Amino acid sequence: MASPGFPRSDALLGPGTVSARLLTHPALLLGGPRAILMQVAHPKVAAGVADHSRFSADPFGRLVRTLRTMDRIAFGSRERSSRALEGLEARHRRITGTTSGGEEYSALDPALTLWVHATLVDTALTVDHRYLGLLDRAARARFYEESLLLAAAFRIPDDLVPPDLASFRGYVDDVAATVEVGPDARSIARHVLRPPLSGPAGGALGLLAAPLLEAVTADLLPARLRRAYGLRRAPSPLPGLALPGPLGAASDGAGALGMGLAAAVSRLVASKTAKVDLLSHK
Repeated sequence: MASPGFPRSDALLGPGTVSARLLTHPALLLGGPRAILMQVAHPKVAAGVADHSRFSADPFGRLVRTLRTMDRIAFGSRERSSRALEGLEARHRRITGTTSGGEEYSALDPALTLWVHATLVDTALTVDHRYLGLLDRAARARFYEESLLLAAAFRIPDDLVPPDLASFRGYVDDVAATVEVGPDARSIARHVLRPPLSGPAGGALGLLAAPLLEAVTADLLPARLRRAYGLRRAPSPLPGLALPGPLGAASDGAGALGMGLAAAVSRLVASKTAKVDLLSHK
């Protein structure tokens, strides 16, 4: 979600890019839980989140902070982007430890950085494919080419990064087929899909939104990971959720659910982003 006049013309991904067209669409917020669940399916990522963040207490706050940082890196001025990258690297430098299985992890591990980056790119493409239809085949390839600029900004070695969209999809499929969802990931998933929202209104919103959020996330996840998290896709369309235009083009119940939920999630995150200055790009 971007403010007027944003992305900046001198940004890493400027206003004429496919990335600006797709990533500033509010419905991309629907993919947030899917991206997080894919990330933490990797035990080392899950351990880092569990050991070094307040994620369980404030999952939406973490989402807001992530969006703010990514906005500044991708769409801010070069100076603002550089500062955001330096701050991100400084925070990641402190995230080290050992998983419950005894493996050491570091947030600066290029292989882990690649996986986290890949889940964001793949999620954006998946949300577009399932719900939006903004990109044709050429635009999808271009979107991936633009994502290579972000991979370079995150200092992921070139020899690790899939060079094109086809090889990228192969990489995502391979990792998704081999990672094992553990206790840390399942705990994080519970907080993602049923976030603690404060106050009576927040509690009511949580009760209403949680089944929809879970259905959309189940719809978007790869089948193996969906099963590993104990989620199921909606079996049939639900009445009363038809939407006009391209947002109403989803063909099944989860698709309609997803687009019906997009506005509510966008408003919720937007209210939080205002509090942390997400849309301030001075």
